[in-house]
Amino acid sequence: MKKLILVRHGETTMNLQKLYYGFLDADLTEKGVEQVKSAREILKDMDYDEIYSSDLKRAYKTAEIINHKGLEIKVSKEIRELNFGIFEGYTYQELKEKYPEQLLISQKEWKTYNFENGESPSDLQKRVVNFVESLEDNKTYLIGTHWGVICTMLSYYFANKTLDSYWKYKIENGSVTIIEFKDNYPLLCGLNWKGV
Repeated sequence: MKKLILVRHGETTMNLQKLYYGFLDADLTEKGVEQVKSAREILKDMDYDEIYSSDLKRAYKTAEIINHKGLEIKVSKEIRELNFGIFEGYTYQELKEKYPEQLLISQKEWKTYNFENGESPSDLQKRVVNFVESLEDNKTYLIGTHWGVICTMLSYYFANKTLDSYWKYKIENGSVTIIEFKDNYPLLCGLNWKGV
């Protein structure tokens, strides 16, 4: 059995600014650190064999905090957030003014829209699934990562290998989601667990 314990990073400065950001490297806020400390409390009695993190500092800091066993944190770019390309660092209102045509297309063709200088949600899902499939069986993995990574993974494994349910999961900052694979059959064992 392969088990994934997924933790979304805590709140960041860019979350507060309501910016489009994926590859931009935002810091956790004080609240974000507290959210992740609450996640650690949820996880403190859970065993894991390896811990992974996205290479972005909001995820890595999250991994450092939740790593109650003190294992070496393995870093992977495959579990980075979606690259929004030219949209990175702008609010929705700013994008309506700066890139109105691209914004409209990105909404209508959201699964396959390739953000200029970035990637599409379909591309994100491919790299995330590649990461999951590369992990050994019979191990439990603790993973510090991002909203888009978790939602593309959930949609792939629980919506017939599509992006159809991408927007249907509530994954809050500092929350814990757990997927187990028994004989390659995915089971959703926990969704959006949060501490107090």
